Formats: sequence, C-alpha cells, structure tokens
Amino acid sequence: MESKILQGLNPAQRDAVVNYNAPSLIIAGAGSGKTRVLTSRIAYMLEQGVKPWNILALTFTNKAARQMRERIEQMVEGTASHYIRMGTFHSVFSRILRENAERIGFPQTFTIYEPGDGKNLIKAICKDMNLPDDKYKPQRVLSRISFAKNALITPGAYVANTSFAAEDRSNQMPHFGEVYVEYCRRCKANGAMDFDDLLLQTNILLRDCPDVLQRYQEQFQYILVDEYQDTNYAQYIIIRRLSMCHGRVCVVGDDAQSIYSFRGAKIENILSFRNDYPSAQTFKLEQNYRSTKTIVNAANSVIEHNSRRMEKKCYSEGEGGEKIKIMRSASDREEGEMIASALRERLRETGDGWNEVVILYRTNNQSAVMEQALRRRGIPYRIYKGSSFYDHKEIKDMLAYMRLVINPKDDEAFRRVVNYPARGIGDTTVQRIGQLAEQRGGSMWEAVDALVNEATTLGDPMQKTIARKVTEFVNLVRSLQLERKNRALYDFGLEVASRTGILAQYRQDNTPESQSAIDNIEELLNTMQLFKEQREAEIRNGEREESEQPTVEEWMQNIMLLTDMDNEEEGEDDKVTLMTVHSSKGLEYKYVYIVGCEENLFPSQRALESADGLEE
Repeated sequence: MESKILQGLNPAQRDAVVNYNAPSLIIAGAGSGKTRVLTSRIAYMLEQGVKPWNILALTFTNKAARQMRERIEQMVEGTASHYIRMGTFHSVFSRILRENAERIGFPQTFTIYEPGDGKNLIKAICKDMNLPDDKYKPQRVLSRISFAKNALITPGAYVANTSFAAEDRSNQMPHFGEVYVEYCRRCKANGAMDFDDLLLQTNILLRDCPDVLQRYQEQFQYILVDEYQDTNYAQYIIIRRLSMCHGRVCVVGDDAQSIYSFRGAKIENILSFRNDYPSAQTFKLEQNYRSTKTIVNAANSVIEHNSRRMEKKCYSEGEGGEKIKIMRSASDREEGEMIASALRERLRETGDGWNEVVILYRTNNQSAVMEQALRRRGIPYRIYKGSSFYDHKEIKDMLAYMRLVINPKDDEAFRRVVNYPARGIGDTTVQRIGQLAEQRGGSMWEAVDALVNEATTLGDPMQKTIARKVTEFVNLVRSLQLERKNRALYDFGLEVASRTGILAQYRQDNTPESQSAIDNIEELLNTMQLFKEQREAEIRNGEREESEQPTVEEWMQNIMLLTDMDNEEEGEDDKVTLMTVHSSKGLEYKYVYIVGCEENLFPSQRALESADGLEE
C-alpha cells in the first residue's frame, strides 16, 4: 500500500521524495511546490526508518523552518520532527558553535553582534587609528569585512594578499587590512561574533578540530538545503565538509531565482552541484501551481536569454490570466500618481482589500514618491523593512543590559548602557575606560578596577565620585547576574527593566512616545514568557529533556538570529505593502506593481557592468 505522504504528488515531485539515499539536485521553478516536496521527503524518510537526529535541514528563514516542522508533524505521528536539526544556517551553526566555542577561543556565552554593534566598533577603531571618516565609512568597511568572511578569507590571509592591498589602495582605504585585523581581535576580546562569524568560525571549527567534524559527519547522515542558489562560499564549504563521508545531500533551488549576489551568494554552487557530486540525481519541478499562464510564459521569455542556466521549461495549467500592463511615465512623481490611481480604481471594481496589493522597488529611497501619491488619495499603506521592533531604542537598551549580564566582556553593550539611564558618567570617562582596557589588553568591564585605582591614586574628589558611579553600575550588573540564575525568564526581564531605571524613566516622562516605549518593553517581556511556555510544553510532551529548561541565552539567540522575513506580520491590517524586490522573495500578492523599471535603476548601473549582473 502506497504511503499517504506520496498521495497527491505529481510524478516529478514523487520521484524527488522517494529517492533520498543518494545526492539529489531538485530544480524547483517558482510556485512548483518545492516546500511540499522538501517536507514530504523528510516525512517519508522518517516513515522509512531514518532517525530524526540524523537529519540536518537548512532553510533561509526561521519562519520557513517552523512551517516545515509543523507540516512534517501533521504527516508523521509522534514527536519525531522535534529531533530534526532544522533552521537557518546561522541559527543551526550558532548552536553548534556554542557547544564547541571554547575549542576556538570563544566563551560559550559569546554575544552575537548585530550590524549596529559592528558599525560602532568600526567607528571606534577608525577613530583610534586616525583614519578619515569620509573614506572609512562604517557601513562600507563592514561590507568589505563581510565579503572577506563569506569568502573564508581570515584577517591574516587578507593582509598577506597583495592583490587585496592594491584593491584597497584604489578604493582609497589603504589601511583596511589593519582595520579588519583589529576588528576581529576586539570581537574576540569582547567574546563576540557578528553574523558572518557564525559561518566563518564554524568553518574554522570544522577545519581545525577533526574530532568535532567527525562527530557531526556521523550525526548528520542526511543533509537538505533549501534555496541553494542563494548560498555563499562559506555555506557551501560547510555542506561539503559535513557530507564528505556519506554524500547524502539534497539541495533545492532554482538558478533563475538567484538574486542575492550582493550578499555574497554564488550561483556557481547550484550550477556545479553535479560536478561536486557526480552520482547526483536531478529532479525538475517545472509545473507552476501559483501563477497564470501569462505570468509563467513572460518569466520564461526573459529567463531563456540567460547564458548560465539549467535547462528547464516552467509551465502552468492554470488560466491564461490578465495581460501584463506596461505603464509609461515622464517622471517618478507621475509614475506614483498613475499607480495610486490605477490600484484605487481596480480595487473599487473588484472589492478586494488593500492588503492584496504590493508595490515593489529596487531601493528603499524610491518609496518616498510612492508614499506621497498614496497619501494624497487616502490609501493606507505600510513599508516593510524587516525587524523594526528590535530597532527601537528601548528594546536595544534592554537587550544591551541582558547581553552584559550574560557576557560582561561585551564592550559595545557596556558603552551603550554604562550611562543609561543617566548616572553622571560622561563620554570622557567612557573614553578613559576604553583606553585603560586597550592598555591592559582586556575588556572595559575589567578596566573598571584600573579606573578606581587611578582615581584613588590621584586623590581627586571628582575622579573619586566618577569612579564610585562606575562601580555602582558594575555592582548593578553583578546583582542582575545573580537574579538571572534565580528567576524565571519573564521575572528576570522585568527585574532588568525595573532595577536599571529604564521603566521609571519612561513613566516619569509621561508622553505618548514614552507610553509607546513602555508598551514595547512589555511586548519584549511577553516574548520571554512565550518562549518559556513553549519550552516547558516541549519538555512536558517529551520533545526535550527535563534538563533543557529555557534560558536567557537561548531566548536572546532566537532574537538575534531573526532574519528579515521572520518578522513579517501575519493577519495584517488592510494596507498596501511597499517593499524592495529583494524583501519580497517567497511572498504572494494578488496585485503586483513594480516601479522604476529603467536603466541605471532597475537594472542598476552596477548590474550593467557585467553579463552575469544583468542576467540576475
């Protein structure tokens, strides 16, 4: 009797599900049911007796992993799906790094720096090195560091490479190599990794610790990777290392949907998969279940001109659908007015909601003109920009305190909250602590003792007062470290908000903005309670061991590793959505408007510099 899991799959999908014991390349056109195939394949493997802890499934968003796990639960009885190691590259490998951090010189409680922390650190380094602000812009430097790390180029290898030095000179950043070296040194001294480190340091761990590599090779006997066309070199090498012994790798992707080269994605990874795994079977999912024939045929007519592509012909058996409309306008302002007018007219005719509409553009700064046009006609809209909740100042302050409690060596967290709420510790004092930390080769936390000794030696009453205030701050953090061990998650979060004075400051201000900040802090505390309840439910259901009680570290790791798309709100208000094309990947709307389709904008000037860029 055929497995229920296979029912309803078309022949191509079925073949991709049942042939799981060899390397597999699943080429999945848009709307071809790739998520269903991926989840069905895992569920079928479990049904056939594959142990869940022997499966590693890598996705590009936590949301996708969560949805896949839920679907597998519905297909396979029991709790097997909870033992699959499933999630984004960064979330899965950050957990592996925590399990083995000390092997590569990091504490198990290492901090994960967000981009803002990285920029602040770059700013401080460039200031210490007297480098010009206009040439060494933090975002520019950080992007270059990200490129190096994703290509697995360590600071030492970078400095030793003369071609990189020449490139930096032509970019008017001749000291970039030194900045890169110092950035990595300070991160390590602070017990911190940035997002790119989660991949670079995983590669270093697997390269330098053969016993660790062997352990995970034996554990992950079946590896599945979604959106393989969007993987970078660092991700590619991790997969190659882990699959070296068994070769049971299944990658799912579509060369025609590769749009992230600016983030380091390498389309070669999917194009050369069969060279890497000569015994690989190829499965093509070509039937599009999502779009009309018109849309699919239009996409094919564009893609068929690409020189570097895999042979496939996507098709739809759906309706012909409406024709694609091309609107010509003399300016971006006129374009905005035309689109606002057209979509208002369309929705009046159909009765559909505003939330069925998306307006896509190439860069965020194109949204301003569209916003003006929508506002003039009273059309409600929202701009999707990713994890905005965690960008609020009050949330960053709360998280900085918690980071410092977990890892006192975190200098960026120390700088952020040492004088917040204000406690009379000025910038000069903070700079002095930084200098003492530099001289001693330690963290700012450790340099506080040197500051106190210095104030005592000088005998200056003002210096003694400042030293006392800094000591009080350190004692506050130490007391919170004790609370962390003794309190449940929510209670600990509330203790941080109360004891630090953050809540009191907002309550004292008594403005609408302050009330909004209090609401956000309460929402943050609610996420702690929800995380605790979810973990406890998993323990009750036998999905986790009794010893795996929820911790602040795990909750924070979940927050730090949210991707852009994980914060997409569902059940949204009835508003038109505005977003970049890159943010829209994987989302569906009934009405789609793409603005700014003109040379030097979309495609951009940079894309026109190479055939590959133009094809993408």
